[in-house]
Amino acid sequence: MAEIDPLLARQLRRLGLEDLGEPPDKETWHKVVARISEHYRHVADDRSLLTRSLDLSTNEMGTLHRQLLAERDRLRSVVVAIGDALTIFHDAASSQVEPSRPIEVGSTISTAKRRFASKLGELFSLSGATQAAPGSATQDAAGASGSDEAINEVRVQLVALGDRLVQLLYDTAEKASLKKQLEVARAVQQMLVPSEDVIERPSLRLASHFQPAAECGGDWWTFHDLPDGRLLTVVGDVTGHGISSAIITGAAKAACDVVRTFAREQLSPAQLLRVMNCSIFEAGQQKFLMTCAACIFDPAAGSLTLANAGHPFPYLVRNSAIRQLAAQGEPLGAASSAEYTSSTIALEGGDALLWFTDGVTECENESSEQFTEKRLRSLFQSVAASAPEEARDAIVEAVSRFRGERALDDDVTLVVARVS
Repeated sequence: MAEIDPLLARQLRRLGLEDLGEPPDKETWHKVVARISEHYRHVADDRSLLTRSLDLSTNEMGTLHRQLLAERDRLRSVVVAIGDALTIFHDAASSQVEPSRPIEVGSTISTAKRRFASKLGELFSLSGATQAAPGSATQDAAGASGSDEAINEVRVQLVALGDRLVQLLYDTAEKASLKKQLEVARAVQQMLVPSEDVIERPSLRLASHFQPAAECGGDWWTFHDLPDGRLLTVVGDVTGHGISSAIITGAAKAACDVVRTFAREQLSPAQLLRVMNCSIFEAGQQKFLMTCAACIFDPAAGSLTLANAGHPFPYLVRNSAIRQLAAQGEPLGAASSAEYTSSTIALEGGDALLWFTDGVTECENESSEQFTEKRLRSLFQSVAASAPEEARDAIVEAVSRFRGERALDDDVTLVVARVS
């Protein structure tokens, strides 16, 4: 007899068939057949239940698959719409050859907004078609409502994106226009100071350095040959820096040129400061002040006449000894009328002079420590015997090295002169 499965043998023993070599009686046989029949019914029921479960799972997976495809297409359309929107506004921004012309900017932005609105329409049409696709009808009401809310949220976000991009275009155009204006102002201001790196006359040699802290600065200096052979040097510093301060330097330059033209041989530093004070008082309306040091070098007399309007005193180095050329006077523009006095000192061959603005001495390093007049005085004393351009370069390098990576807080101007 073939070997019987252990489970079947166990079931037969439960029915009283201990000896499988002898056939069972009629009653026992009926019990065996009934038990086997019952088992087959259970197996059939389980198979039927499994088949129904597989069918339901297959249908649900198919529905979920179609829904995922629909969501994928919807999200893809959103990404494409956002990409198209960015491209539209990027093209609008980059197509502006002359951003300072607001009419063209407005026209481009309007065109970009219309194209963007068209893209939004395409997106919503695609979304509606996707929701109506075959298989999506199985979505319940809650799912449809959630999808509508998601689409509406996309619309809100894209419209907000469009508004932000439009504002970005306007801001970019405005900044580009302002930058161009600042570049023009900077170019104009550069014309207010001598363009020569080194100025040389038979009795005097000068070297200068001019560095604004911003696009436009409040520092200004000038040098002129007077009709009688004298030489005029003026160094000024307007409070603050930027385009407003640069405008005041223009007023100072204009006033200086007017006085120089009409006073001619009678020009004195004190007279020059009085006229410049009136001009700056009117132009600045007491909102801007200017310190100024005006000097006239007379090679025939071997003298230097100077007047000062609140400006740092110039330095004179003679035979390795250094001293300040002190002169009192209130800053230009502080009052409608102010009195300034001129004083004259004798100069000798080999004397070295230094004019500077407080941007040099108040320059700070990364530890917020100032360069100070003490450092400048010691440095100039050590390099005064060199040529003016060499002394200037040494000072500029020392200040730059002291400042390190820190940006300039104020304009820097210095003028070095040496008497022949």
